[in-house]
Amino acid sequence: MRYRPFGATSGMAVSTVSLLLDDSIRKSARDWRELIEAAMSVGINAFELAGHSDPLLDGLGQAIANIERRLLFLAWQAPSIGNLDHTTGMILRRLGTDYIDLIVVEDLGQIEFARALKPGRQARYVGVWGSDETMDLALDRPGVDCLITPYSLTSGWKERHRLKVASEKNIAVIAREVCPAELTGADKPGLIPKGWFRKKPKISARSPYAFLESTHGWTGEEICLAFALFEPAVTSVQVQADTPERITRLAAVPERDLPTGVAAQIEMARFSGEPKR
Repeated sequence: MRYRPFGATSGMAVSTVSLLLDDSIRKSARDWRELIEAAMSVGINAFELAGHSDPLLDGLGQAIANIERRLLFLAWQAPSIGNLDHTTGMILRRLGTDYIDLIVVEDLGQIEFARALKPGRQARYVGVWGSDETMDLALDRPGVDCLITPYSLTSGWKERHRLKVASEKNIAVIAREVCPAELTGADKPGLIPKGWFRKKPKISARSPYAFLESTHGWTGEEICLAFALFEPAVTSVQVQADTPERITRLAAVPERDLPTGVAAQIEMARFSGEPKR
């Protein structure tokens, strides 16, 4: 595993592959613990909680109980309604920790509420999840430390420019949806593994993206993940995996070099027009 700094001044090193823990996936506390321990065993130190179900909190709490807190980067997607201070306090107690590294909000109106947690040291940083205009607006909001946004090999100049501006402003970037739904056939493009587990249309041999299914020794999602990691402004690429085996495979991508010619194929496909299956 490789690591990148979370912003230029935080002093925190974040694994280039991070794990989304979504409690909409029903798992027992034991399953969550085993999944998280598998991630940590391959060097992943960054985790984002989506939800706060009992099994998820119990599993995460058990997995990190004997880990030095400074070695972990924990993020939490704040709900759009409810008392943010109260819910954050509850999560901290359940996890047995004093702070969350990153509070993630989707509604820009919640930024100030999230920032209010920083003086009391319940949260160290504030991030905004979104795309398009939301991200452009977030770049100009004071107190935003991180963007969590889609970025993939089909992203255009606007997305690339947005990442460049974020880097210039010392705003960290966590990339999501790195496997485009129009290529994977996913009905939930934010969840990488689900798009590849479900039956999907085969990419046409005439498509400029056909190499995603024909590169020896690589899967399409591994190529997509490797591409996102080429972008220096990206702090970490977020994945969601539901087995230790899958986590191990994805965590190995930062240490692998794409086969000769694939980078050129990616660039040619990007400039050939809209993705085609």
